[in-house]
Order: sequence, then C-alpha cells, then structure tokens
Amino acid sequence: MKYFICLLSIFLITGCGNGGSSSNSNLKATISVNNPTVSPGNTTNIVVTNSSNNVLINPFVRLDPWLTQIASNKNLEYPGLLLKGESYTFSFTLDNSESTAALIRTYYQLLLNNSTNGIIQANALNAHSAVNPTLTVNVAPDPLYLPLTEDILINADLWSDIPEIMSAGYAFEGIQGVPQGENYVIAAGGAWETVTTPNPPYRALTSAAAPSGISVGFGYPTYYADALPVVFSWPVLPSTVLPTDFSITLNTGEVVTPYVASINPNLEFNERSVVVLFGSFGNRLTPGTNGAIYPINVTVVKNLQLVGPNGPVSAVGLTKASTNAYESNSGPQLLAAKLSVMNIMGEGVGCCNAFSSGYPNNGVSYYGESNAQYRLRLYTSGGFSPDGVAAVLPTDFATFFRIQVTSSNGTVSWITQAGVPYSFPEGTIQVVGLADLGLAGSTLNDAYIEDFDNYIDIVLKGDVAAMRRITAVEIPASGGYKPFYNPGGPGNNPTPGVIYTSPGPYKLQPVTMAIDNPLTVSYGN
Repeated sequence: MKYFICLLSIFLITGCGNGGSSSNSNLKATISVNNPTVSPGNTTNIVVTNSSNNVLINPFVRLDPWLTQIASNKNLEYPGLLLKGESYTFSFTLDNSESTAALIRTYYQLLLNNSTNGIIQANALNAHSAVNPTLTVNVAPDPLYLPLTEDILINADLWSDIPEIMSAGYAFEGIQGVPQGENYVIAAGGAWETVTTPNPPYRALTSAAAPSGISVGFGYPTYYADALPVVFSWPVLPSTVLPTDFSITLNTGEVVTPYVASINPNLEFNERSVVVLFGSFGNRLTPGTNGAIYPINVTVVKNLQLVGPNGPVSAVGLTKASTNAYESNSGPQLLAAKLSVMNIMGEGVGCCNAFSSGYPNNGVSYYGESNAQYRLRLYTSGGFSPDGVAAVLPTDFATFFRIQVTSSNGTVSWITQAGVPYSFPEGTIQVVGLADLGLAGSTLNDAYIEDFDNYIDIVLKGDVAAMRRITAVEIPASGGYKPFYNPGGPGNNPTPGVIYTSPGPYKLQPVTMAIDNPLTVSYGN
C-alpha cells in the first residue's frame, strides 16, 4: 500500500503524458494548522488540515533539533493523502522533568514567536508553503521568581481615590535580554558606562539585562526585548500578574501581547503598584518618522486585580495612552508625591530569596530613627537615573529636586539643600537625604547600584506643623539641576549614532498630605 501511495504521489507531482510536462503549480495544496499547546508533561497535538481543492500529499511536521531531542512518542509523518477538508493529527510528548521545563523556558520567547521562527512547522510534499502555527506555551516559571507571585502587601501606597493606570510608557527598546559583555551591549544599542571604581557590579556598567537575570525577575528569559512599565494607582495582586492580562496597540494597528510581566523591580511589600512588560513593541524612531513603530495604547484585558481600601477589584478595562521616551523631553517624570510619618512596615521582600540581598534600603536604615521622621515618597513613571545607567545617590537631593513650602499667607519658599534646617513660622524642616535606593551602608561612588524602581523617598525631619506647609516637590531639570533618564538613556559614554531615550521634563508635583492618614493598604500578610 505504501508503495502505491508513493507512486501516486510521484504521479500527481510530475504529471503524465507529454513527457510529464504538466504544470506542478496547479497541483499545489494549502494547509491550515490548529493552535497547539506546548507544555512539559503533556502531548502536543498538531492538527493539519487540507484547506484546498487539491489533494495534500505526505504531510509532515518538522521540529527544531533541540525540541526533537527532548520529545518522545513522536508521530510527525503521514505517508498518505489528505483530500479537501480532511485532517490528520501529528503529535509528540514532553516529559514532566525540571530539565525539560528549564529548556522550554529558555526557548519561551522563540516558541511564542513560532509563527516567524518555525520551531514547529507543518508542511507537505506539495504544500504551497510551510505553516508555522501560533503556539500556546504552558510552563512553570523559574522557581526563583515565585516569591514575586505571593499575595503579600504591607503598608502599600494608594496614589488615587480610584483604580486607574497613571502612566504607560514605552521605555527602552531591545536591551532586555542581552548576553553579558560590552560588545554585546553596544551591538544591541545599550549604553556602557565608564566606571573608575575597580571591579564594579555589572549593573553599574550597563542597564542592559542578561537573559538569566530576566528569568529570575520575570519568570522566563527574554532576548533583545523592549520594556513598558504600566503604573497603577493601587497595588496589584501579584498572583494575578500575567503577560496575557495586557493588550498593547501599536501605531501600525497591530495588537501585541507581552512576552513576560512582573512587579519587578517594584517588588517590596509596600510597593507593588507597577507591572513591567517586556515584549516586541517597536523601534527607536520617533513618531512621524517613516518606519516608526511604537505603542499607542495599553489595556488590561483580563485577570489582573488591584487591591484597594475594600480589598481586590478587577483591573479589566483600564486603559491608557502610551508615552514614548524616544520623543524629545519625554523621559521619566513624577506622577505623584505623598508626605507621611516615617513607617518602615513592608520595606523589603522578606528573607532568604533571590531578591532580598538589596535590602534594607529605607530611610531609617540609612539615617536612623531620630533623623528619619517623615517620608516624602515620590512615585515615578519609570526608573530614575542621572544618565540612563548610573544610580541616584542618597546625597543627590540638591542635584535633582526642590521642595516647595507655602505659608498660611501664600508666601512660597523653597528647600534646595540637604542637611540644612529651614525655618518657617510653624517650625523647621530639614532634608536628611534620599532613600529607597541601594543597600544601606553601601559605599557611595560610581560603582554604587540601587533598585532602579519607580519610588524614591525624600527623608525629612523637623516640626509637624511646618511639614504640613509642604505643597509640592519640583524637578527643575535645567538651570543647574540635572534631568532624569530611564534605563534606556545614553550613560556617560554614549556610542555615536545610537538613539537613546530622552531626559525627563520639568515637573512641579503637588504633594498629597498623608501625615494623619497614610493612605496605604495591606493584604494577605
């Protein structure tokens, strides 16, 4: 029988009569394929259907070599014919071992992009073209990532009376998942910092992240991905954070889903209001430039929950127009500021996990209880950096900020220096320094690293009546004050011809007075 089918296949392909010169193109067939699921411990079924009038000859499925090596029970060839509308189910099985799961995680992004990568490909002897089906990939995340999925919120800030997306900014392109090394980073369009301190940490040299680090912080590695932080007014319920929660509309009209989503780096128990997305979102060309691709809108489409004063609520339907940090003066900016009595409940991320080594980094651990009396917490649209790589230092208040104080008669005064008591009719205010940065006790030099999240604390001491006269915090961003960059900025040694993200703008941000009511929420602890 098999011999007969082969003969028939040859007959159909080569034709007969006239020396076998009939046109092969008339005998081509079109195939369609289902959306298979790839998952350790399960069988992947690839249903190939003849969707044309011609007979489909000897359909088959091809797997990439790495997938072929770990697959068992492979049924990948059909030495026969499929008539119009007929289907055949090919299959393979993956075992449920951690080694298999680790390999699937390694190839996670490529599997999600199977439609272009063709890790799994359906074909036939006379197919018009091979088909790379869209895949669903179900595999447990990196075990080291799991602490970030625990539903623990302690003293986490509420930034608005309602649940909303406060910003969604296309932040930096192509540097999320770059092999370690200066040459790789420069080739990817990342910045490589000139650091004079010997043997600096890798993060002091570049803001480009290696795939292994992304696997820990986001559950799966990515490769040359783009970043987009989504900043919410209320903290998220960590267990509900999934990339499929989000739909991103590009200026081209295409709607894309991120590869990964995580609360990292806003991971402390008293933070957790930002979800960072990595995926393929665009390029570095500014809007209006021919060929520019960029996000224009971010929407929560399912699953995600926020935690408000009365517990979890659905975030589905929340939407926000996306900003673009490659436009001039569109870097990170202040979104909110809140003054409260210093309270370190919820600081850190617990003990003995992959994320605990950077803590404590709160105001009390920096300056002591007698000095860290009040916290002016700043909430930003993205990570703040002096140049896109370097860290903000605890001593950098006067480099970037001013605090506005308004007297009862409307007179405006400014606090411009740290370590100086400023006197007002109601008492004194002194800026002690900045906090929520690097590990307390770290040496302050050009190798200093911090958490690069969306929170910075201005630590204050003084009289409560004077504190109540604080009305705003300002980022002048000019006139002797430096602007902020997100981690896609140029560093101190930019590569000529490379496009980097822009500095952030001037901002005068009103301060929410939370001395009597801290406007926080706890859940699950």
